[in-house]
Amino acid sequence: MRLIVLTMTTLLLSLKQNAADLPIQALQDATSQQVLSERIARVYAWRSLEGEQTDAHRQQKAATTQFSKQLDNLRKLSGDDAELKDNYALLAQLWADYQKLTDAPSSRHGATKLAELSEEVSWFARKGRVLVAQRLGIKPQAGSMAADIAMLSQRLAKTYLLQVYGLKQPFLPRDLAETRHEFNTLSRQLKALPDNDVSVKAQLALMEQEWFFFQHAIDELAKNNTDPQLRRNVITTSDRIYQVAIDLAGRYERRGKV
Repeated sequence: MRLIVLTMTTLLLSLKQNAADLPIQALQDATSQQVLSERIARVYAWRSLEGEQTDAHRQQKAATTQFSKQLDNLRKLSGDDAELKDNYALLAQLWADYQKLTDAPSSRHGATKLAELSEEVSWFARKGRVLVAQRLGIKPQAGSMAADIAMLSQRLAKTYLLQVYGLKQPFLPRDLAETRHEFNTLSRQLKALPDNDVSVKAQLALMEQEWFFFQHAIDELAKNNTDPQLRRNVITTSDRIYQVAIDLAGRYERRGKV
């Protein structure tokens, strides 16, 4: 019995030590991983439709470099936490395949594979984010909500562009509708925060303007309207929303509202 008590005590102390060893940067990196996984997929779908654009390659290179750096850091910070180590080891395996796919020239086969693989990468990135937040004892606040909006803007664009490209996976229309609903819900919650100052409200208003054009393109997709200008609007507005949401996340985090 004493051995069991000592073992449990050691385990609890170990968990506390793991939590104490994790800096807040670990949560910021884990959150960013989920955002970047969707951004990389969006860029691939963009390249599939519009060709090998310079801006697309620039965005992909920046996102890929950042994801790799963060993943290496998170694996080091996992320490002796078995659950974190296993999660990021699995994510690293998926990331190797994901990076190989998205670095290659875009193709119909690649887009089909991307639709599936991006879900797996995003799922493990999300799990890592939840685990890190649990270890730190942090509940999602405004910064996390803004980061989620950035992620959802990229996910929506990815899903929209893959459908315009002609992919027929049955989960794509459903995911587009669910992600749109989640985006609207989070946007309303963020706008309703009582301590948003003038500059934050201005950024939220800018995001709402961009969202108007984004939603119009989604509505037209349901009518089978695949006008090239609509997809260009999605590419542009999703990037602007992403930039605004990332800026908002940083503002909230600097106020201690991770």
